[in-house]
Amino acid sequence: MSNVLPVLVGGEALYDLISADPGAGLGGTKTFQKRPGGSPFNIAVGIGRLNTPVAFVGKIGDDQFGEALVDFLKNEKVEVDLVVREPGTKTTLAFVAVDAAGKVDFRFYRDNAADPSLRTAELKPIDPKRYSFYHCGGIVLAQEPTASAYLSVVDRFTAQGVPVSLDPTIRKSLISDEATYLARLLRLAEKVAVLKVSDEELAFLTRVDDIDEAVRLLRVPVGSLVIVTLGAEGAAFYRDGEKLVSAPSFPVKVVETTGCGDSFMAAILSQLAGKTAKEIASMTPEQFEPIARFANAEAAIVATRYGAADANPTRAEVEGFLASR
Repeated sequence: MSNVLPVLVGGEALYDLISADPGAGLGGTKTFQKRPGGSPFNIAVGIGRLNTPVAFVGKIGDDQFGEALVDFLKNEKVEVDLVVREPGTKTTLAFVAVDAAGKVDFRFYRDNAADPSLRTAELKPIDPKRYSFYHCGGIVLAQEPTASAYLSVVDRFTAQGVPVSLDPTIRKSLISDEATYLARLLRLAEKVAVLKVSDEELAFLTRVDDIDEAVRLLRVPVGSLVIVTLGAEGAAFYRDGEKLVSAPSFPVKVVETTGCGDSFMAAILSQLAGKTAKEIASMTPEQFEPIARFANAEAAIVATRYGAADANPTRAEVEGFLASR
């Protein structure tokens, strides 16, 4: 896919400290594994491992953790020209653990963190015409000034006719003003060509538990693709309120699920890169079925591994997984 312009991914880069003691929860965990992460960071790495050109934009901590994150992106052949570094800022740390009931819990440590301090003026060098897609999302949309900074990029891309995608990655522990945050996400959804949400995120956005009804309540542009991930049940693709595809997941022995949704989104963007919003809007269910199957395979592989960005498979690994099914 070297003839496709890069996908630009914007958002946080951080370190996930993932519990190595399944079922122990955050309080009971004795050992954590440090892994590069952050939803947009994971997605950027995932896209790159699928041989699709990709660039990352975001503010990364001016510390040893941040230096390691930038080096990680470079080693993955992710463009880092738009990465912002500000002296004195730190890298966010996210502790992740699964409790005895199987519930995933996150706790974020963000003392003078870089990722939520990005300002609109620091994104001026972006030229939308250099990219085939802009993907935004992650915890950076939960607070200012960084939310407005990334929203300004969305406006610039849509003005140039370059498609935008959103994966909100809602973390309730970071929401200080739920009404403002919800309104922000709903406004953003009105501008995207692709919206990917989990069933829980969909319920948060619409206050409705029934998935079909909730999708119909979303105000997205006509023809936009709405993808709802359903955990072990797979995923469903919708357009204009109608279900196009139901894609079952692949049964695997789950080791750890951090980054599964991000890898799924990376697979979607890798396969849609180069298409306009109009072309995406005209795709048939038959065209979406192999895309959904590929994305579910990507997520299934990640579920068998520890880590977030580290766990993303290569295109050859996904194709080999599918060939064995």
